[in-house]
Amino acid sequence: ILLSTVHQAKGLEWKVVFVIWLTEGMFPSQRSMSNVDSLEEERRLFYVAVTRAEDELYLCWPYIKRNPGGGETVQRISPFLADIPPNLMEEWRISGGGF
Repeated sequence: ILLSTVHQAKGLEWKVVFVIWLTEGMFPSQRSMSNVDSLEEERRLFYVAVTRAEDELYLCWPYIKRNPGGGETVQRISPFLADIPPNLMEEWRISGGGF
C-alpha cells in the first residue's frame, strides 16, 4: 500500500487507486469553494486523482462524520462526482459496525 497526496501522484499510475474523503468541504476543500479559480484548481486535482488508476478506481466518501466533541454530521458527496456519467459508476454501500 502506498499513501500519496494528489500532488505527489502527478505523472504516476497504479493498478488500483482509492480516492478518499470525497465530500463537500474536503474535496473540494472548504477554502476553495468561495473562489472560482481555487475551485477549478481543485477540479484539476480531482482529474489527476481519478486518472492515476490503470485498472480499478474506487471513489470513497463517508456518509457520516463523527465530530471531535461528540455527535455526528451527515456528509454531502463532492460536487465533482456529479461530473462523472452515471453509466461509468457502480455504487457500493458499505456500513460498518460501531468503533
